[in-house]
Amino acid sequence: MTKPKILCLHGFGENAELFKVRARNFRAVIGDTADLVFLDGPVDIGSLHMTTGDLVDASIAREFTNLAWWWMRRGRSFEARGIGKTLDLIGKVLTEQGPFDGILGFSQGGSLAIVISSLLANPSDGPLSLGNVDHPPIKFLVLAGAFQLEVPEYEYLYKQPLIMPSLHMVGTYDTVVDPERSKIVQGYFDSPDIFEFVGGHFIPQSPKCARVMRAFLKQFIPALGDSKNEQSTGSTDVAAEAVAVSA
Repeated sequence: MTKPKILCLHGFGENAELFKVRARNFRAVIGDTADLVFLDGPVDIGSLHMTTGDLVDASIAREFTNLAWWWMRRGRSFEARGIGKTLDLIGKVLTEQGPFDGILGFSQGGSLAIVISSLLANPSDGPLSLGNVDHPPIKFLVLAGAFQLEVPEYEYLYKQPLIMPSLHMVGTYDTVVDPERSKIVQGYFDSPDIFEFVGGHFIPQSPKCARVMRAFLKQFIPALGDSKNEQSTGSTDVAAEAVAVSA
């Protein structure tokens, strides 16, 4: 039986290898029940070093490329530089490595996940396109610190609600993406599940977060409901620990 496949999109200034570290709780929940595809953003914005905390969990300590999905330019107008290049890459990945069941997106990667889902679910003649892609709509999203792509000409992406299950993780003390910005995107979904935690701009590593993610994901990954997989983080109902809010 073919395993479900999940596309994993890092945040601004990160890359696929670093995101694997940041998403270690998510990877632990998934185990070998699904295939995870961590993708590098195509926009190179320089280089940086991983933090000391990240290096503890990294397999190798070296300089990492600082990547993004686009670069926001704010002047007389708002411009997401590089987004065309990004969508060309996404279209190619969907075609060559898909189909994907879901997307894990952190920060700017969460914003991109919403854009991808909207373009697949609600095709239009707008300025953004994935090209000639034959891919079914995404079945679910897991988002952390996500926000709207704040370019006026792209507002059409958010006009129709996304009728798909989504889990939104929001840090109450997030100083990078204000929680209110994340709440705005929650409203674009028909029936989002929301997990608020005391913390900042990251994917929580707590057992409670693992239980919430597992409860949400086992709707789409039946193997997560197996008794041997349940034992690793425990079993719970997503509504028991995540605040469910209707858009």
